[in-house]
Amino acid sequence: MRIQRLGNKKNQTMKNRWVSCLLLISLSVAVSGCALSEQRAHPEFEARVHTVAQPVLIPPDVSMLELLPSGLIRQRDDWSAAGCRNLQNAILNHLKDQKCTLKPLIIDSHMAQEIAEIQALYRLVHKSMQQQTFNAHQDSHARRPFEYSVGSINALLNKLGADSMIFVSGYDRVSNAGRKALIDIAIADASGTILYYSVKGSIQGSDLRDPASANIMVQGLLSGFSRIKG
Repeated sequence: MRIQRLGNKKNQTMKNRWVSCLLLISLSVAVSGCALSEQRAHPEFEARVHTVAQPVLIPPDVSMLELLPSGLIRQRDDWSAAGCRNLQNAILNHLKDQKCTLKPLIIDSHMAQEIAEIQALYRLVHKSMQQQTFNAHQDSHARRPFEYSVGSINALLNKLGADSMIFVSGYDRVSNAGRKALIDIAIADASGTILYYSVKGSIQGSDLRDPASANIMVQGLLSGFSRIKG
C-alpha cells in the first residue's frame, strides 16, 4: 500500500503515527482474532477517582482518513471535524451518568500556548503508555504498575475552572473495503497523574461521523471508568 507524501513535518508525523497505530491494530487482531479493547488504571485509581468531577476535554487529536482506490491516504478535515464533535458530545453524555460535569474549553491566544504545551507533553507520555499496553512479549515493563504523569496541571485547571483533564487521540480510516479504527482516551487528575487509560480498535471500525457509532465507541472506552460504586 502506498501512502501519500505529505508536504510538511506535522503531516509527516501524522502519517508515521497512523502507520504505527495501524500496525498495532493488525498485531492485536492477528493475536486475538477479535476487536481490540484494553484498559489500564493507576494503582490508586479507586482512592482518587472521586477527584474527577469537573473534567475538561482537550481538543481531540483524532483524524479521519480516506483510503483511495489508488492506495493513497487522504486526510478528510470535514470528516475529522464531525468525528471529533461526535466524540465530544458522546463523552459529555456518558460522564453525566457518572455525575461528572464536562467543563467547556474556551481557548484565547494566551491559553492556546499552554494547551499546546500540555498536548506536547501528553504525546510523549502517550507513546510510553501504548508501549506498555501493547507489549507483545508481556515482559517486566508490560507487567509493572501503570504509573504515568504529565506533571502538575493544577495551575492550568484552575484557569479553566476544572479539576481534571481528558485526552482523546486516534484514527478512523475509511475505504471501500471497510474501516479500521483505533481510538484511545486518558484521564488525568490535577497532579497530572494518568488515572485511567483505555483504547479501543477494530478491523470493522466505527464511523465516527455517525453520532450513534461515536456513542458506542465512547461507551466501550469508558466502560471501566466509574465514580459510582455498586
